Amino acid sequence: MPPVIAAAVNCIVICKSLSRTALSLLRSEQKASHASRISRIDLGHLSFLPRFQLRQLLRELRSAFAVLGGMFICLLVLMIALDCYVYCDNFNRRSILETTYEYCYTYKYPTEEVPEGGTPAYAETLRQTSYGYDLDVTMLGIDPGCPYFPEVAPTAKKSEVVIASSVAQKFGVGKGDVLVLRDEVNDVNYAFTVTDVVHYASGLYIFMDRDAMQELFGRSDDYYNTVFSDHALDIDTGLLYATVSRQNIEQTSAVFTDLMMPMVILVSVLSVVIFLVVLYLMIKVMIDRASYSISLLKVFGYRTGEVRRLYLDGNFVVVALGALVCIPAAKGLMDIIYPYFVSNVAAGLELSFPPQLYAVIYAGVLACYLLIDLVLVRRLDRMTPAEVLKNRE
Repeated sequence: MPPVIAAAVNCIVICKSLSRTALSLLRSEQKASHASRISRIDLGHLSFLPRFQLRQLLRELRSAFAVLGGMFICLLVLMIALDCYVYCDNFNRRSILETTYEYCYTYKYPTEEVPEGGTPAYAETLRQTSYGYDLDVTMLGIDPGCPYFPEVAPTAKKSEVVIASSVAQKFGVGKGDVLVLRDEVNDVNYAFTVTDVVHYASGLYIFMDRDAMQELFGRSDDYYNTVFSDHALDIDTGLLYATVSRQNIEQTSAVFTDLMMPMVILVSVLSVVIFLVVLYLMIKVMIDRASYSISLLKVFGYRTGEVRRLYLDGNFVVVALGALVCIPAAKGLMDIIYPYFVSNVAAGLELSFPPQLYAVIYAGVLACYLLIDLVLVRRLDRMTPAEVLKNRE
């Protein structure tokens, strides 16, 4: 794509330039019609400085839009990194916060009696498709008043379930909707009505009353295959599939952040570099096109600081106001796209930014502009009154 785009742009720009006269090219003239339209715009009773800055901005309106477009693309790249970071960080924090038990025992051969100090539950693994991927969904049957899931209150009906917020986000269902899950082992589909959505983002869980779930899957009244506890239980390991502790979950959830941080840093740095390059090139084009006028101002005794206010400070307003629009727009668009990036991950999708992060991004955009502003001031210094002599008749 880059060579094709470059060739197309070259053809358009060169053909447009060749349609002009040689003298207008040598003098870097703007089209008379364009200049006359700008001069006829009524700017009211503005003082000289804002009037000049506004007319200069109108003359370079296409370049200003190019700057805003480049900023939006760079912010999209940045949002990929930041969404990845907050996704991993939220998953890490929610996993620790939502894991209120100390140990979870998954039985291969359940005993008749529940171990003393343990809270029984019944778990089944069903499947659902999201963005073309088959994901495991854990259906958990719990008793009323289960201390490890205090917000969950499933009904005693076999057709009704309470779903975790991660399931609602992943499969696009909510309260009152019907959720269909597959039991691929027995080749059976189950349709459930969602009665409530609880905030649980560390895994794909749906909750059901244990008695109703035992009846649904044809189990005995006292059947269980999972036990939660707030301390270690004395259980024969030969009876178990697995034992998961709260410490294991904390360590595992932190792995996502550790693995993704190098990519987050790399993409963030690249987005800043791209933005600096785009900003420099586009504003440099504006200054180069105004080189004759800048040299003429210096002939009249204007100092570099005054020229800077006339030709550069107007762009600062464009970037500052444009960032206020582009940052939330880029965030909104990336939040729509990002679920496709993690479509094969069986976890919730919390991408909300803390307000202070928006402030940091905005401050970073302004800092990038001020850095480019300092570089371009040196270019203004190199423009001399002799530039006027090159364009005289």
